[in-house]
Amino acid sequence: MKTCFLLLLLISVAALSQAPTYESYWYLYADGEQIQLNLGNASPLVTDWDSDGDKDLIVGRYTNGNIMMYTNDGTNDSPILTYSGFMEAAGTTIALPYG
Repeated sequence: MKTCFLLLLLISVAALSQAPTYESYWYLYADGEQIQLNLGNASPLVTDWDSDGDKDLIVGRYTNGNIMMYTNDGTNDSPILTYSGFMEAAGTTIALPYG
């Protein structure tokens, strides 16, 4: 029992002592241009919003509460994002509380 516990402890210490590794970042493009969110913080969500089988990008904006929509005209492996404007309901731009 002591041997098993000691082995488990050594494995745990070895796993925790390794530095984490991160993938390098990449830019996202829509309509051939880099997506720029110059107005405060953003809250992105990747989901199949339009139920067409590929993942779309939805970005909530901190500075005004608007939600920007980017539809994916490509595939999940090779997305082609197209800016679709601010999300609307009944013809009115959706603005959520922010700040």
